[in-house]
Amino acid sequence: MVDSRQLRYFLAVARRLHFTRAAEDLHIAQPALSQAIIQLERELGVTLFERHSRGVSLTTPGQVLERGAERTLRELEVAVDEVRSYVGQVTGRVRLGAWQSMEVRLPDLLAAFRSAYPAVDVAINEIVSDGMLESVRTGTLDLAMVVQRAHVNMSGLECEAFITEPYELAVASTHSLAQRRHVRLSELAEEPFVLHRPGSAVRDQILQACAEAGFAPRIALETGEMSAARAFVAAGLGVTILPRSSLLSPGPVVHLVQLRPTLHRTSIVVWPRKGHSSAAARSFLDFTLANRHLLA
Repeated sequence: MVDSRQLRYFLAVARRLHFTRAAEDLHIAQPALSQAIIQLERELGVTLFERHSRGVSLTTPGQVLERGAERTLRELEVAVDEVRSYVGQVTGRVRLGAWQSMEVRLPDLLAAFRSAYPAVDVAINEIVSDGMLESVRTGTLDLAMVVQRAHVNMSGLECEAFITEPYELAVASTHSLAQRRHVRLSELAEEPFVLHRPGSAVRDQILQACAEAGFAPRIALETGEMSAARAFVAAGLGVTILPRSSLLSPGPVVHLVQLRPTLHRTSIVVWPRKGHSSAAARSFLDFTLANRHLLA
């Protein structure tokens, strides 16, 4: 009978694809881990890993077990947390997806949440919006903070808005537009743009706004980091449009110009419509919505 310890060992190797590194993560000896995986393979009658000189790779049966093991251990974790909540102790871990610009807003919320729920840990994953939505659907994330977009598949998800803020144009201090207080988006048709990589909600909104203004931006550089976008702009490699909060946070010096017409983004918190959320995840969601002023 496969037990939770074997599943945890298996997942450690599946994530690292390396026995020695997985053993270090688990704080056990590498031979003991190898023997545990061999025993698991014998019990199941399949080979879970192909062994190579530099590591391992999952076989097809291994990929199937990985999906099931993730789900099983998560359900066990939720059940344990739920039982503890009956005696007034909310424990566990919240897996939160958040876009990068939230890093300047989240600390105050997390500090207040930690004070209210000291036994709950929050693990933050910063990935593009499309990836976060799918992760909430599949249960890899409990919640996600993303930018609201039209024409995005929200099936299986619930959401509520909590921040609306303007976008602004960022240019180098030596750029001719740095002398302007505001600029129409259509005036940027010939400018080289620094944009986020595909899958980013910020990128989608900028491209849509440019299309409505009658042009497709010339993309000079793409990046997954807002700080990198600012650095490229500060170096004179292009212009970018980012939420005001990310442009006002510490970073490379850029000049801000207001856009006409004003372009806004609304941020939403997203959670699964169906499925059993942990007490920790429900507590974090309720706390966030009740204290959204900490994110404003």
